[in-house]
Amino acid sequence: MTPSPSPQVDPSDPTGAETPADLADKAPLSGKAKLQDVARAAGVSVGTASKALNRKTGVSKRNRTAVLKAAIQLGYAVEEEAYSPKALSNVTLLSYGRMLGNDAFYGDIVDGIVEEASREGLSVEICILDESQPDQSFQSLSTFPKSAIIMGADVPGVVQMLGNKNVATVLVNGIDPQMQVSSVSPDYYYGGWLATKHLLDLGHRDIVHITHAYRESITQRESGFRDALETVDITFDFDQHILDLGSPDMISVAASSIIRDFIKARKTPPTAFFCMSDVVALGAVQAIKECGLSVPDDISVVGFDGLAVGAHSIPPIASINIDRKQVGVAAVKTLLERGAFPTSPAKRIGIGVELVDRRSCAAPRKS
Repeated sequence: MTPSPSPQVDPSDPTGAETPADLADKAPLSGKAKLQDVARAAGVSVGTASKALNRKTGVSKRNRTAVLKAAIQLGYAVEEEAYSPKALSNVTLLSYGRMLGNDAFYGDIVDGIVEEASREGLSVEICILDESQPDQSFQSLSTFPKSAIIMGADVPGVVQMLGNKNVATVLVNGIDPQMQVSSVSPDYYYGGWLATKHLLDLGHRDIVHITHAYRESITQRESGFRDALETVDITFDFDQHILDLGSPDMISVAASSIIRDFIKARKTPPTAFFCMSDVVALGAVQAIKECGLSVPDDISVVGFDGLAVGAHSIPPIASINIDRKQVGVAAVKTLLERGAFPTSPAKRIGIGVELVDRRSCAAPRKS
């Protein structure tokens, strides 16, 4: 008895069955095909076929290709845009000069953007935003951006302008409250929660968060801090638990003078500081020493950002580490998705963070 010929197998198909693309090859040509015919030929549901033809998300690349191929084979009316996603050839990176100059934090993000853009065949042009008139910053460009990544800047007017011109846009280290565009940021809320939980697990109950919440990304750290306190039934009190630095200019080692005065003004200093950034944590360590106290014997300190400078402090500072290069990579991937599917809902993507424990933390001294 002669065996039946084996079906052709797609090497990438682990099931060994005919693929949707194979089925599409076998479909007869017809000028009166219906959506059901396309779905049957592609080996997918009618809903999947509809989403693929309308450039909706939630369809695998393999199924999308099979549906489009089946539609063409069957003569089903397909708009050119359905199988020719908007191709991005370049991206404009928009940011303030002080952000681009902050190589310790943003350098890795920029590297991630440039490297991933290069892998995807995109060129990158940098546009420095005028902080006093960010909406006028495009005048320095030879052409208006075709796609844009806005890094570390809260510029709703620029977001609106780009949206009005249908420019694919992604925010990095920022959030659009109106969800007009997608954003990619470290998970600041979880980082704040994790840093505080670490101190709580060591036994600390008198913890002060040193911050200045002038941006949403900083506010999220504070939200995580507050929620972590609630896990041990500590009621958040702003006056007791927050040291507000008062100005973005003080988010630096210069915060040491404010922290020193705060310690001296308290009858009993707190047992731990959770600092909004590593540079503020460096200022905290300096202030604690100037008050004749010790880190971590008298006061423990946790920073945020995972900067190398914190690892070389004396003592080395515990911190919430951020894979900043991955933030840049994810921004480009998100931008490409926005280019291909401009009508899909905006997304807020949080890149995971981790605690790096170092010698700046210890259990509180027993009185």
